[in-house]
Amino acid sequence: MPHRIVRTFHSTCMVNSYDQAVNALGHIAGLRVLEYSEAPGIGRRGGMTWIGDGSIEVAEPIVPGHAAARFIERLGPGMHSSAFQVENLDATIEHLAHGGVEVGVRPEAGFCFTDPRQTGGLLFEWSDFTIREDPRIGAPVPSHAENPLLDVVTHAFIGALVPDPCQWADDFGELFGLAETSRDAKAAPDQPVVCLAAPDCVLALFRLAPETSSQYWGTAYTRARCHVLGLGVPSLEVAARSLEDGGVVIRRRTDDAIFIDPGETGEVPIMLIEGLLAGDPRDLRPESDDR
Repeated sequence: MPHRIVRTFHSTCMVNSYDQAVNALGHIAGLRVLEYSEAPGIGRRGGMTWIGDGSIEVAEPIVPGHAAARFIERLGPGMHSSAFQVENLDATIEHLAHGGVEVGVRPEAGFCFTDPRQTGGLLFEWSDFTIREDPRIGAPVPSHAENPLLDVVTHAFIGALVPDPCQWADDFGELFGLAETSRDAKAAPDQPVVCLAAPDCVLALFRLAPETSSQYWGTAYTRARCHVLGLGVPSLEVAARSLEDGGVVIRRRTDDAIFIDPGETGEVPIMLIEGLLAGDPRDLRPESDDR
């Protein structure tokens, strides 16, 4: 059986307080909890949540010295990794190994993490299952605990910083089974250089620029990592007004994005865009007919 990505299982954020992140993102962006557990074996408490049309794992370290705790100690809170559900995990492991990417740790039979030292510094999780509470396999979407400030319609992308996005895409895009949807080697620091699409989400690669990262992202990023959660809203103008009316601090705004201060979102960096990035496979709008 060949390697094949079924879906983006979830993105993961690692934060100092699960409760704070869930409450803040529920209030601002409509996040809803799908399942929760305390898992000393993987060093965290938390679980899968739903936002837009996709899932985020929100995790808080609970075991000192464990990998989850070390991640925050070394890199700080925020985005942690991207997880893909594949058709057959053993086939995927074999396929990646042929491309020089080995398993770093396999906590349980159904999932593993590849070694970030072999994937340009980015951490990826691979599994051959999803949780039974996943709305994408027919489970109900939980109701909102309150009306959120934003109408989030898509889990638009997972953003990652790497020194050379074009080279990263050349090295790992095809190997992973991701389709390149855009490339702009001259993109601004806060715009993706390369976008790589799974069937239901995009990995957006931004250029790592330590000297200007605080200016653009609010954090002094000095090494490759997943760094921002991209959420799609119908209108940036409406989103900006809603955030302002709700007293939420907008860290920075451009013509095509809003950056929310992580202090407002429980340490999860959020970048809002309208809908989806260009070329996203979920964009099924027909092309305009100029005939």
